[in-house]
Amino acid sequence: MSWTRVALVALTISACRGRDAAESPADRQAVLAAAEQYRQAWLQGDTAMALGVISDSARYMIAGVADIRGEGVRKLVVDEMAAYRIPTLTVNREELIIRGDHAIDIGTYDETRIPKTGVPEHGSGRYIFIWRREPGGWVVLRAMLN
Repeated sequence: MSWTRVALVALTISACRGRDAAESPADRQAVLAAAEQYRQAWLQGDTAMALGVISDSARYMIAGVADIRGEGVRKLVVDEMAAYRIPTLTVNREELIIRGDHAIDIGTYDETRIPKTGVPEHGSGRYIFIWRREPGGWVVLRAMLN
């Protein structure tokens, strides 16, 4: 995805008007709590916890892989958690923008993945998560990792 598209997505979301266009402290806390739940799910290998904060209409965009949508995202999470243990996952949030029912979370991550068979792997990169408020709370709508 080009930087132009990323900028367009950011501008589009910032133009969206949900219940309240301004960021509220409660919304910020709720998005941060959902993001931490997602991170903890990976650290604990808790598939149900991770899937609990992923929208049914989620789309994951991972470098070098075709876009993964809906049920494919759920399958990816289940398969990854079955294949790897994640003992460390550090997230460095650089920006969190909340407008109405959408939030953009931008930053970097650093992780250690240990496959069920094999040697530990180190990974790091950048991320953009787009969260959406749904009836059950904030969920991942889009994720881009590279």
